[in-house]
Amino acid sequence: MPKHLCIHGHFYQPPRVDPWLEEVLPEGSAAPFHDWNERICRECYAPVGYARRSDRFGNIEDMVNCYSWMSFNFGPTLLSWMEYHAPDTYARILEGDRESLNRWGHGNALAQVYHHVIMPLSTELDRSLEINWAIQDFRARFKRNPEGMWLAETAVDTATLESLAQAGISFTILAPRQARAVLDPATGKESPVYENTLDTSLAYRVSLPSGRSIAVFFYDGKISQGVAFERLLTDGEQFWNRLSGHHPGGLRNIATDGESYGHHFTFGEMALAYALDQGRQNRDDVHLTNYAAWLAANPPTQEILIHENSSWSCVHGVERWRSHCGCSDGAHPGWIQEWRRPLRRGLNYLKYYVDEHFFRAGKQVFTAPAEALNEYGQVLAGYISVDNFLDGHLREPLLEENRTTGLRLLAMQRWALASFASCAWFFDDIGRIEPVNAMTFALRALELLGETGGPEIEDGLQEILEQGESNDPNKGTGRDLWQKEVLPRKADPLHLTAMEIFAHWPHPPKERRASDHYGLSVMFSDLKQDRNSGLSGSVLWNRPMDGESGMTSFSVPDATNLSRAEVRFELGRSVSLADLDRRKQREVLNRGAGMREETLWQVLVKQAETLGELFLDFEEGQKVPQGKTGALLPGLLWVWLREEMHLDRDDLDAMADIVQANPSLAKMLESRVTEEVTTLLQATSPDWSRLARILARTGLLGLHPDWWEAQNLLWAMDRSEVNREVAKLLRVKF
Repeated sequence: MPKHLCIHGHFYQPPRVDPWLEEVLPEGSAAPFHDWNERICRECYAPVGYARRSDRFGNIEDMVNCYSWMSFNFGPTLLSWMEYHAPDTYARILEGDRESLNRWGHGNALAQVYHHVIMPLSTELDRSLEINWAIQDFRARFKRNPEGMWLAETAVDTATLESLAQAGISFTILAPRQARAVLDPATGKESPVYENTLDTSLAYRVSLPSGRSIAVFFYDGKISQGVAFERLLTDGEQFWNRLSGHHPGGLRNIATDGESYGHHFTFGEMALAYALDQGRQNRDDVHLTNYAAWLAANPPTQEILIHENSSWSCVHGVERWRSHCGCSDGAHPGWIQEWRRPLRRGLNYLKYYVDEHFFRAGKQVFTAPAEALNEYGQVLAGYISVDNFLDGHLREPLLEENRTTGLRLLAMQRWALASFASCAWFFDDIGRIEPVNAMTFALRALELLGETGGPEIEDGLQEILEQGESNDPNKGTGRDLWQKEVLPRKADPLHLTAMEIFAHWPHPPKERRASDHYGLSVMFSDLKQDRNSGLSGSVLWNRPMDGESGMTSFSVPDATNLSRAEVRFELGRSVSLADLDRRKQREVLNRGAGMREETLWQVLVKQAETLGELFLDFEEGQKVPQGKTGALLPGLLWVWLREEMHLDRDDLDAMADIVQANPSLAKMLESRVTEEVTTLLQATSPDWSRLARILARTGLLGLHPDWWEAQNLLWAMDRSEVNREVAKLLRVKF
């Protein structure tokens, strides 16, 4: 039987956005990156799309889009972030699916349940929404219907498979220990199977109570474990030998967290690219494929029974997401997770009232509340505008009150569902960022419940959360976390408007637009600034997804000191920086610091341009600048790198010594050079001569910039137009 290979990557990050601002706020643990989405994208998602194949000298010989050759799924909430914050990587993912569709007639991409919830612990309504919103998101992005869907943590039961089949999904992927028995269709006899006895080289059929059926693939557990936990990715040849060795024929398939390739294991994407390249060449008579293509050519001939309520990361079934079963990340062996039960009970309590209120209040505004809710995924994916959606689903679409209420009811459901993302229970304490984020989404849903006339249930929710105790006495119970960590995050549009003023202190922009379907947009007008009277003006704000908008005047009497500043709005409202929660304060300071750093840099460069010609020669043996000259050194070196001043060889050697002795100075220059070279390469007709000289000067200073993005740009160019000297300096071989 022919040998086929399918490598699957499950790419997912927990939802991280602030539900009022709809942006990811700074996460200090992800430093030096802004947040964990950005960090893992740079360490994994982007490198997987631009994986290097290098010679023994480190020169790039090939650049592989692994998404074109591997099976994969991305969480919809992660793709929503990536579309706006990592557009090049996002485009590479879509391109990979298109190429595989053209090659095999079936795309590599699978859908994934929308919020990564544990499906066997969800209600029928929530299962339906998670699946249908995921399908709508997939169609909007990949321009086709998904054939397969990844279940969060591969958590499964018959009801979940029934929901998948009903939605038109053909297959899913499970761990081998989730198979219970192979069923003889003629006799009905069950033949028990175990993790080490199941034949994972073929697809199986699961017959469902409705009369439908769905195909299930079981991944190779041993090799998948090797990738995830045994450092199999340290060597590409080793990885390939495990994938191809003792291949009996049929389909060998593995499945792991996609983050293994570059984030969990540095340069893991290079081992992946090596293995995929061997498969592209049909080495050892092994042929690459994806699940959908294999299934089309090899429909199931055997029927299988699954273990109900099972998953790939909890040997106790799905207990990891509702009880102290003993499964955690292992960081604190002595800690207990009894808090998992009250956290789930509390969120279930909230969701019960959210559902009841949605359908009761929804009857007054929607022609068909269930249909509107089911199709809301199209709005979340940006496939249909908010206005067009409301025009098609509201009883009286011209009534502004109905539009606002309808959007708030839908947003209430969205955030309530987001609170059930599996990561809230996965780790070892209720005080971690993931459970706190889940409670934050719950708070937003609770707020919208109240704003649309729903019942007041916060006291009851807090009583349940109080039963969940942190292992850290300083964090207390779920109620303590709710009051100390979660409630301060609540923000109304005036808080968010003040945040924009503080972030651009002391000169707010004329406008800041959100994307078409997310976030906050503000537009300032009539801005006046005076040393004595301070700052004043008007602001028009809008949150399109929540149906909220308004206009108000504001003033900042003391516009000299940000820490003491207070934005005063109409009707006596005022907001200071201290009124924002810690995360929003960090975002204000980060954005403000970035703008000020750029301003200071431009001043420094201007001074260096003025003084460059007067720069004194270094004397023999001098290794440091004299007097105050050191303060100008970054600007002077930058001006020299850009060929705007001359240094003789002795001065240059001294400068290089200083750079090597000051890592922070080197890092600053490397960052600037990276931006400059990237910008020059993005020009319609790059100035190759200037690029070559800047790259050469960078080497003379002993700098080692990150050329990753520049190399990607170079690789995508027409080979006949690329300057060979620049390619050599960037270590790219054509």
